[in-house]
Amino acid sequence: MRRIAATLLLAALPLAAPARAQEDAAHAASVQHRAAQRIGLPAEAVNVTPATWNGRGQVFADYLTGKEDEEERQLVMLAETMDGPPVRVTVGEQEGGAPQIAAIGFANADRDKAKELIVILAWDIRHYDVSGTMYDVRILDDWKPGQRALVPVKAAERLFKHYECDCGRRDGPDTTARVKTIAAVKQALRRAGY
Repeated sequence: MRRIAATLLLAALPLAAPARAQEDAAHAASVQHRAAQRIGLPAEAVNVTPATWNGRGQVFADYLTGKEDEEERQLVMLAETMDGPPVRVTVGEQEGGAPQIAAIGFANADRDKAKELIVILAWDIRHYDVSGTMYDVRILDDWKPGQRALVPVKAAERLFKHYECDCGRRDGPDTTARVKTIAAVKQALRRAGY
């Protein structure tokens, strides 16, 4: 009897994975819908990244604003509970197109205990002379209750060259971006003593 029960249990396990995937997808859709409602946009216009930052559940939401060919990417932070106003994080400005949020992560980038927010923006570059992906690293100080906008950590941001490019060039050498992942940012911060 035990062998039959174990066989039935093992046979049921693979079915749990698709059910869990459906639950995760439904939860992600719910978070996206609630964030979009909070911001006042349709759900399909908002991308969300839930995360735990310094022990608090947060939802990072990004969306486009502005006229076509002048669009900028807004990144805001919402409490996981969706109460309180959105906190401005950063704006991905127009550079021949609006950027995507390539990565969001956390690391210490100043002398306090709290971790700072790392945002990596990526622009798809397609010009006659240059094509590839351009990256920019933004480091923002830890959020404090009541704060309406995050503040850049200028000393840490100076460690990174703005607008590094993984690009091919028609007339000249190709370039490779040194820092385009959260792991690379953390490594540079550690080398700098953070």
